[in-house]
Amino acid sequence: MLHSTEQFQCDVVVAGSGIGGLTAARTALERGASVIVLEKAPESGGSAALSGGAAWTAASVDAWLSVQPGADPLMGKALIENYLDGVAWYRTLGLEISDREAPYKFDRYVHDFKPDARTFMGELAQSVEAAGGTILTSTGLHGIRTGSDGTINGVVARQEGRTIEVAARAVILATGGFQASPDLRARYFGRWADRVIVRGNAFSTGDGFLAALDVGAGTAGPFGRFYGHMIPAPPAQTGVHNFASVKPDFSEYAVFVNLYGERFDDEFLGDEVTVHAVVHQPEALCFLVFDERVCSETPTGDGPAGSAGRRVQTIRDAGGEILEAQDLGSLAVAMADRWGVPSRRLLATLTEHNAAAAAGDLGLLSVPRSGGLQALDSPPFYAIRFLPGATFTYGGARTNARAQILDSTGMPIPGLFAAGADVGGLYTRGYTGGLAVGIAYGRIAGRESSAILAG
Repeated sequence: MLHSTEQFQCDVVVAGSGIGGLTAARTALERGASVIVLEKAPESGGSAALSGGAAWTAASVDAWLSVQPGADPLMGKALIENYLDGVAWYRTLGLEISDREAPYKFDRYVHDFKPDARTFMGELAQSVEAAGGTILTSTGLHGIRTGSDGTINGVVARQEGRTIEVAARAVILATGGFQASPDLRARYFGRWADRVIVRGNAFSTGDGFLAALDVGAGTAGPFGRFYGHMIPAPPAQTGVHNFASVKPDFSEYAVFVNLYGERFDDEFLGDEVTVHAVVHQPEALCFLVFDERVCSETPTGDGPAGSAGRRVQTIRDAGGEILEAQDLGSLAVAMADRWGVPSRRLLATLTEHNAAAAAGDLGLLSVPRSGGLQALDSPPFYAIRFLPGATFTYGGARTNARAQILDSTGMPIPGLFAAGADVGGLYTRGYTGGLAVGIAYGRIAGRESSAILAG
């Protein structure tokens, strides 16, 4: 059977129509470039359209580095500056994005897409098309074209059995990472990778990353880490539209244990960091143990004190298994009976935790903890079983603060750029916003890609 080939030509071709891709496309358009956007999914929007619509990042490079130890401060500086620029720029396009104050562990800027993320992304896509851009949906990136001298000169894509060739002087990769690729998860996440639940865009299968590698891009990790949260294990009924409402973002004052009943990470870093470690625990399972004081006093994310209790109820309503007992010994027995967690070892872990809390000495813990040391002593006591959920990956093609993709020697590959989760090497450990990366590096990639047209 013969398959047809359709050819297009433009100045800048963008792979991906999430927040990074559409921001890059609209930025390049206003600078005089002709732009074609390729979207693998049947509709544009990417992970951003599935999000809660809260865009945020750290308010200073120092605050950012406190969460991203060892990261490139220049990339952090570019993130913060261009995020704020992007927020102001959206408003000039007539898009609504509001300011919001939100308490957190460090100073940050927070803004909300209005009236909601899906509508905002739809309006951004309309703005791209109104400015002269073309968006081809159901069109997935297959590879990057190069000339005989290695120069980037476009892409090859697939659309419903057809081959699409786009000749272009610049290529922007904004395909959203590789969390939805079973093969890449297995390569980078280890033995229990198939247990990871995808809580982001199901079309983000590493197309941009793999295409960049094929033309000599270097890599930047960490590849075993990603932004995500714990997800209540089955029989809980969870899906992309309620993942945020069932994440245990009150775990800083609780205790996570593995299938052996042992702590395995620093809970005070938040479940968005602990989720990296649980991937390497037996069967990628973990169990959160907490008491009534956590429910009644602890906030969730930027919620008020006591909102943890409402989060627990939401998990219960979603079908999550929650064990409850009037003392820790009885809870340990229940966890052994229901989930196979050895009760003696679990009780020893919880006893150690409470002894350290009573002494006010973090150094008494076998597994280090940086804060949130609070005794579990207020009945009833609870336990919930979780699996790791991944929204987008941290590792990818090595990228600099100008959104240029670099080769294995650290030199820019002319005409090749990244935005959003395809930016490799930005995050090292914690989470300081996902939409912000698309906004900031979309702006940068749009400017830098259109600038080469004058060269």
